[in-house]
Amino acid sequence: MNQHNRLSPFPSRILERKLLTGGESTKKTYHLSLDLAGSGIAYAPGDSVAILPENDPLEVDVFLKAAGCSGNEEIVDSRSQERLSLRSYLLRKANLQKPSPALLKMLQTPSLPGEEQTPAEWLLSAPNAPFCYHEIPSLLLPLLPRFYSIASSQHLFPDEVHLTIAHVSYLSSKGKLRYGVGTHFLCDRAEIETTEVPLYLQPSHGFKLPSDPNASIILVGPGTGIAPYRAFLQERLYKKTQGRNWLFFGERHRKHDFYYADFWLSLEKQGRLRLDLAFSRDGARKIYVQHRMWENRKDLWEWIEEGAFFYVCGDAKEMAKDVEAMLQKIAADQGGLSEEDARRKIKELRAQKRYLADVY
Repeated sequence: MNQHNRLSPFPSRILERKLLTGGESTKKTYHLSLDLAGSGIAYAPGDSVAILPENDPLEVDVFLKAAGCSGNEEIVDSRSQERLSLRSYLLRKANLQKPSPALLKMLQTPSLPGEEQTPAEWLLSAPNAPFCYHEIPSLLLPLLPRFYSIASSQHLFPDEVHLTIAHVSYLSSKGKLRYGVGTHFLCDRAEIETTEVPLYLQPSHGFKLPSDPNASIILVGPGTGIAPYRAFLQERLYKKTQGRNWLFFGERHRKHDFYYADFWLSLEKQGRLRLDLAFSRDGARKIYVQHRMWENRKDLWEWIEEGAFFYVCGDAKEMAKDVEAMLQKIAADQGGLSEEDARRKIKELRAQKRYLADVY
């Protein structure tokens, strides 16, 4: 039984960090292997891990300067009642990216739509704000764990867990470079085999392989949505299951952004995987995974009607909606269904737990 949780995470370390994208890619996506030896953590394909990241020490220094503090002050975490130095609190427990309503209320400054100022920037805009350092924990939001789909089978990697992580960086509306706290910590700042990476298991709620090893699976996963499918296929290879496997993967450029290409192409060559790829920037017309689904609609619908399980993983805002709309369109076209009946068919697949989504 896993004993680790948010209050008592396992102190892991990164064993390997490898850039999956090519030098000319517009993205930076990494493969990470983290140590689980001695953790007692048992995971299954479809599960995730929660990482408790640290803030960048430079961001902590900026906040301390804005607050007029040294960082050595002793404070009490208002949530856990733990006593620790202000610097330690800011490094591991405070959200230094987003201002809290309590902070804005104290500053008597309403947040305007579209504003992206950090708590430190808000403090700098009100240098005479009346507060004491011991109030800081009640003025900041908590630093939340970051969740990542597991990209490995524990049968093949008993003392490791693999992750597929897209490095997040962007310019604010005022032109300032920002980093995703979790990805900056894991991809830039954490030192291999040295920096402690606190983590715990987040079990899947239904996003898992069929119990029937002979069941067919259709996997739709653009970008880092491919991560759990690597675990799925490793698991099926280990167990020598006979079920058919079909993967739809999409990214920008085949040359630079085909994550784990050798693995997928090897499975395709062995006849263990049907593979359809959509690289949106490689042609004059942008092609996405839903377009490949439509091109293969006859076979895809036959698989569904024969009992295949359909999975989608990745972006919830657009991709997942587009994929579901396309499956509904295929149901209408290939199943001879009305629009209403096609919608009902998708709902039935969900109710049967044959349409499974892990979207974010």
